Amino acid sequence: MTDEQTAPQAPPGIEPGVPNVARIYDYFLGGDTHYPADRAAAQRIIAANPQAPLLARAMRRWLVRVVAAMTAEGITQFLDLGAGLPTQDNVHEVAARHHPGTRVVYVDNDPAVLAHGRPLLEPGRSVLLLGDVQDMASVLDHPDLHALIDLTAPLGVIISGVVHFLPETPATATQFAALRDRLAPGSALALNSLVSDADPTGATTLFRLYQGETGRGQLRTAHQLQQFFGDFDHQRPGLVPLDDWRPDAPVPVSDLPKPLIWGGMARKP
Repeated sequence: MTDEQTAPQAPPGIEPGVPNVARIYDYFLGGDTHYPADRAAAQRIIAANPQAPLLARAMRRWLVRVVAAMTAEGITQFLDLGAGLPTQDNVHEVAARHHPGTRVVYVDNDPAVLAHGRPLLEPGRSVLLLGDVQDMASVLDHPDLHALIDLTAPLGVIISGVVHFLPETPATATQFAALRDRLAPGSALALNSLVSDADPTGATTLFRLYQGETGRGQLRTAHQLQQFFGDFDHQRPGLVPLDDWRPDAPVPVSDLPKPLIWGGMARKP
């Protein structure tokens, strides 16, 4: 990755000079929707912690396996909260490999994600909404969501690379409780986050880098992360480092990150 790439034209209302979490993540994944400020921030993160791009790719591998697991259990509609920018192996692409009739609603709080993402979606099968995980009601009551998603039927909810950017406050816990309450029995919730359990020093260093670039977030333990599942039934193998969650193919040692980000999936009884 270099900083010599040509930046995409900024959509109206977008501030390309301000580093953006979704665009930094896109850069780590080898995408092309980022600006010099994002690349500079990404390079600062990489210089201080070379694990960052490896962790981004591990999150994408985990997402692919989670979607496959949900479709294998009969789920055919999905909600991706904090979806980020379109890149390889988006939820609607992965789900369609296993069940052609799947429907996906993507949600992100970044207008740049909508501007760049909507043209790449499959009309009638996927939609991208402007919304925030810290305001679940506005997401779950959105008419465009209800045009595709039946909240009375099992739904697969994915929250990847988002939780460590949320504050540890009662309001955050309340929003996740509201989400769980609205899901139908049989629904699945999958989430991951940077946690401090396996490598407190490495996790703290990476978190401070992200927080310094974005000004947001909270570093949690795996126990704190597990609270977001509420009383849902944890699915095997529980909350574990990303590449330990139902691995389906060997990953080259050079591509394996340190176990800084953990993920898991749970189902509503």
